[in-house]
Amino acid sequence: MFRTADEAERRGYIACLRCHPNSLAPAERGIKAVLDHIETHLEETITLEQLATVARVSPHHLQQIFKRVVGLSPKAYCDAVRVVRFKERLKAGQSIAAACYEAGYGSSRALYDRTKKSMGMTPSKYRIGGHGIHVRYSISRKGTNTILSARTKLGLCAVLSGKKASALICDLTSEFPKAVLRRESSAKWKSAMHTLRVEDPLVSKLPRDLQERIFQARVRTAFAAAIL
Repeated sequence: MFRTADEAERRGYIACLRCHPNSLAPAERGIKAVLDHIETHLEETITLEQLATVARVSPHHLQQIFKRVVGLSPKAYCDAVRVVRFKERLKAGQSIAAACYEAGYGSSRALYDRTKKSMGMTPSKYRIGGHGIHVRYSISRKGTNTILSARTKLGLCAVLSGKKASALICDLTSEFPKAVLRRESSAKWKSAMHTLRVEDPLVSKLPRDLQERIFQARVRTAFAAAIL
């Protein structure tokens, strides 16, 4: 009996070619390729057919595998990543128009339609630190992660994760320095937290930064749905 897979391989054994315990199976490698493609082509129109070509599987098969592994459909993942990219560009000082293009919204109308609820405020309000906006936030736990979720009367405005609640509150204050912040009970998010308990084992094999992006996308989508 060997204590680790590395020890077994040093003794001449090879990993199972069926279950691929130490690497990604062919179909799962396709999922990583799709995730990478989304990150590097976010400013473009991304279709399921295009992603299926990247993964080298049929669109239907990709939809099934992606949802099993990531926990979201390809479209829901793209939507979540776009919001994060858009906010990052605004915080970096870009104009709303430039940030809109780089996040792949295509037009200002599409931008305002899709970000009003996912940002909890208009892009112009976000750029000035949420001036006059009332933001309610709560603290939840998932394993070793602390999750801070924040909302306005329009919808979800922030999801932050880390180890210490105090650090997350500081980050929220920094993101919305001109908003009125108030803590509330986390009971509202109980159902959303429940949907995050199941995680495909493949995710742990992905690069750490990709794991974090998937986690953030899942949390944002689950908490946004809980508000509706």
